[in-house]
Amino acid sequence: MPLTLSASFNDRLETSLATPSIPPTHHRPRIALIIDPWDYPFNGTVVSTRRFVSALRAQFNFTIFKTFGITPDDGDSDNVNFKKISVPGVNRIIDKMQAPIARPHREKIITNLNRCDLLHIQYPFLLAYRTIGIARRLGIPIVSSFHVQPENILRNLNLPEGMLSEWLYRLFIKVFYQASDLVIAPSEFAKGLLVERGLDRPVEVLSNGVTQAFFDIERAPSCDHRFSILSVGRMAREKQQDLLIKAIGQSQYKDKIHLTLAGTGPLTAALRTLAKKEGVSADIGRVDDKTLMQLYGSTDLFVQCSQIELEGMSALEAMAAGCPTLLNRSKTSALAELVQNTDAEFSESTPETVARRIDGLLSNPTLREHIGAQNRSFARTRHHDRSIEQLAEIYNRVLSDQVPKTRRSATPNNV
Repeated sequence: MPLTLSASFNDRLETSLATPSIPPTHHRPRIALIIDPWDYPFNGTVVSTRRFVSALRAQFNFTIFKTFGITPDDGDSDNVNFKKISVPGVNRIIDKMQAPIARPHREKIITNLNRCDLLHIQYPFLLAYRTIGIARRLGIPIVSSFHVQPENILRNLNLPEGMLSEWLYRLFIKVFYQASDLVIAPSEFAKGLLVERGLDRPVEVLSNGVTQAFFDIERAPSCDHRFSILSVGRMAREKQQDLLIKAIGQSQYKDKIHLTLAGTGPLTAALRTLAKKEGVSADIGRVDDKTLMQLYGSTDLFVQCSQIELEGMSALEAMAAGCPTLLNRSKTSALAELVQNTDAEFSESTPETVARRIDGLLSNPTLREHIGAQNRSFARTRHHDRSIEQLAEIYNRVLSDQVPKTRRSATPNNV
């Protein structure tokens, strides 16, 4: 398992071949950003991070620490590539999830971190663990984002939760978040998960944010007495797309419903098989951005059955587009924070319960239109422009508080 930590990292650092640190001469601070699957933009964390980097390039330089991608590198000299780690017995699942974990290379980390002013951790795995140790020795401030719930890892590995989940939470807190100068959580729910388990570092809630393109979508649902239902997300156990398929199979409108499950993941084939078994008309698989926008504009109902969400970006995007939604009010998910109407939620994850909720909404177009208007209004509170300003302010605040006081030069004898 990549989370099994070896002996103290400080005891294992040897003499480095890195050159002495050169004080930055550029006017823009340089952010070292660790996100292993940067070249695999098939999950919310990568999509959101790419949006932030694009929006903030005028204010900050970014050095991306990532795993070698599925395509040749784009030639960006600021990308630092690491080989993919191999975990016997787990590689097949990692490959299906399209979330490769980088193998740390100490000299490469030191050489590239030398020219950076701040370290931002997006993925809390081995590369982040090794880089945090070096950053601390160099006096480089650290910001960490909470994007990975232990429940996500355990369910995709088919491992029991309970005590193992709690152990992972406390491991992440001790190794990554407690070692950071500031922690970013995408929702109040996510913040609570860390604080309740003992994190005492500053935590700031920062939404991933919804871009203006989703607000600009013009809604035009079908009027042909058929219904379209949309769900967007990774095809994985915790997303519970199987629950949605079974619910539609029990709906009074079953023969009038067409379901679209937009995304990719290890359960894609199994979900297609289930839809056929249940007699549900469905398109299941990845769609391009243009098609996704069209789906948000035309669907009669967006449904998110996921049990585990730190924010719920696909639901927020649907809300920004004005879609009526039906969301799972799970105790292990932030989706409850998004619900704007009691008719737009369910808390019992059974096909019968979800089917009743779907039928109630499909039977009432006026209610759907009202929920859609509520959703769009709420989504504006999490507009991406606000999140961009907030992240820039966080970077500048942490830099001004830390860098002048603690930054050291890297030499072969002190790292």
